[in-house]
Amino acid sequence: MGTKIAAYIFSLNALIFFFQAMSKSIYPPLLLPLREAFLIDNARAGFLVTLVFMGYALARFPSGVMADKWGCSKTILMGSIAMSISFLAVALARGFYSMALFTFMLGVSTGIYITAGYTLAVIIGTKNRAATATAAFESFGMLAGIISPFVVTAFILYLDWPWLFLTLGVVLLGVTLIFYRKREYAIFLEQNNCHTSVKAEFAINDPGETAITMGKLLQEMAGSLAIFREPALRRFIIWSTLVGGLGAVSWTGVSAFIPTFLVEEKGYSYDLANSMFAIIAFAGLITKVGVGLLADRLGSRPVLFFNLLLAVLLIFALTLAATHWQLFIILALLGVTCLNTNTVINAYVLRKMPQQYQGAGFGLFCTAYTIIYSYGPFLTGLFSITLGLSGAIRLSALGAATAMLLVLLMGTARFNVD
Repeated sequence: MGTKIAAYIFSLNALIFFFQAMSKSIYPPLLLPLREAFLIDNARAGFLVTLVFMGYALARFPSGVMADKWGCSKTILMGSIAMSISFLAVALARGFYSMALFTFMLGVSTGIYITAGYTLAVIIGTKNRAATATAAFESFGMLAGIISPFVVTAFILYLDWPWLFLTLGVVLLGVTLIFYRKREYAIFLEQNNCHTSVKAEFAINDPGETAITMGKLLQEMAGSLAIFREPALRRFIIWSTLVGGLGAVSWTGVSAFIPTFLVEEKGYSYDLANSMFAIIAFAGLITKVGVGLLADRLGSRPVLFFNLLLAVLLIFALTLAATHWQLFIILALLGVTCLNTNTVINAYVLRKMPQQYQGAGFGLFCTAYTIIYSYGPFLTGLFSITLGLSGAIRLSALGAATAMLLVLLMGTARFNVD
């Protein structure tokens, strides 16, 4: 199999990953239009963002088991088709509750895709440059975060929000059909480069076989909980889940309302507020490798503590900024710290997790901490009703502050698995 076809399959998979990332990054710039369209408050608007993350979290761990059983290629197709349908369903939503249901479905579909998509990207790059392949793959997600505010603004100003979801669904469906037509190449790459037993040709057409297989998936997921039998490992997973989840709950809560905050509290126009929001993703992208290198050199815990400390200070500074340039600098620094904190904690967990538990342990960690941080947008929106948006944003810093204290307590609490 030539390098060109491998690059082609990699690119198709990365494009699907781009749309997966878009499903999360388009909602914050959309909250103001969605509030007006459905006549809802900040709590309900934030709840929509929470539903995307919640669905994503619940499907992440099952996605890994599905990829092991059915192969990455089939799992990618299932997730991508589900994403396309979900985008189209959201476009057709005419009430808040239908919007909430289809938004949750969109989150679940991205969770079905994500583990298989990452795995296939790593498999393709295994023989030569796995790290480079992973970085290139993730850059598609970062690119989605950068361009989402501009795409949303264009659709809101010249069409309307349903057209945005309709366009995303149709274009993704086209990419999915191309991936489906080239699936034999993807399966070949998967089977020949992967050293694990991947059953890519497993048939799921018979309902009886499907039911039996799903039962086996549930059994394997339950069996993975055996890692909690080791006390030190159990404490470490609980610690890392709380640090990752509480640190991220602050950021998801704040970032979901930054465009709204810039319009309602700082007086920016809708399009300029969304442009300012894009600074965060851009700053996170250009500094991601640097923060990773810093964590490798100084240690993950010091960098994690410093990132969380800066996050708390910057969240407060955001509400107190008086000038345009102060806001610009604060937003850029939020991108550097908050968008890279999850990278540091993820790498730390993978490094500390014993090899025999790495897959199950990391999968449980990812699912649990994503469930925690998914509540951020809803909580910030809820508290904004009584405290105002600035007060709710400041209160959101409590999660990062708690995570920072947990990092300090790690040594004394013996959370290490060494």
